[in-house]
Amino acid sequence: ERRKLHLGMFLSVISAALSLVPYFIVYKILLMIFQNNISYKEILIWAGIGIVSAILQAILMSSAGILSHTAAFNTIHKIKLKVVNHISKFNLGFFQEHAPGEIKTLLFDDVDRVENFLAHSTLELAQVAVVPVIMFIFMLKLNWMMALVMLIPMVLGLGIPMMLMKNYPDMSMELSKDIADLNASANEFIKAMPVIKMYHLTAEKFEQYKNSLNAYISCWKKMCMSSCYPLSITLVVLDSAILFTLPFGGYFFLKNSLSATSYLSFVMLTMCFYVSFLNMVTIFMQPMELGSGLDN
Repeated sequence: ERRKLHLGMFLSVISAALSLVPYFIVYKILLMIFQNNISYKEILIWAGIGIVSAILQAILMSSAGILSHTAAFNTIHKIKLKVVNHISKFNLGFFQEHAPGEIKTLLFDDVDRVENFLAHSTLELAQVAVVPVIMFIFMLKLNWMMALVMLIPMVLGLGIPMMLMKNYPDMSMELSKDIADLNASANEFIKAMPVIKMYHLTAEKFEQYKNSLNAYISCWKKMCMSSCYPLSITLVVLDSAILFTLPFGGYFFLKNSLSATSYLSFVMLTMCFYVSFLNMVTIFMQPMELGSGLDN
């Protein structure tokens, strides 16, 4: 499904580039106001360009999503058929050693992780890889010192959280095992349902199910605790990136090393430069979870 994925990623990049147009339009209109050179006809033209770019962006992003989802569903369909065909050749000893719940986890949970990555992360990855790079090159041409200043929030907002989440891949492997155990115990619990009803017992009395459920919940809590603080740091730092641009830009402006128009450009671009980087954290986390499924 490479063709669909590549075309979807290409359309996603164009769509992301069109998302920058409104910022440029606002900049042009503000520039007219500051220069006291307001032309209503020109403002209407820019407004029309903004509306057209917004419509095109929506169409392209929808098309990219359709292509990537089609490719993802076709891919997991083929993978599931190959896995079932492979398992069908095993001897009966394999099925005695592995509970139906474990095989269900493999066929559905582990394989379905591939779908989520292909359908969503590929488009976001294309945007993160292309759009910020284009913007950064443009900002380097405006003022290389301010362009370097804008990298500070990226280092603080992405570097530090990634260091704090170094144990996340191991927890993803643990979660995959816990899901398999939970599915296996749930299957055994359903088989034992007539006996459980006979003695008026509850699910809590079924030791295997209770233990696997507790292990699953415990692992989820550990994963939430390990990712909560790093993600909070990322959101706070990247959302407040303009607090780095304003003081440094003001200082360079007062030193006459940055023009007013360039200063305004950096203020405007800061607000959209880090939107893509918020998706980067999610993209980094998904391969960690995907890896355990691929290993299985």
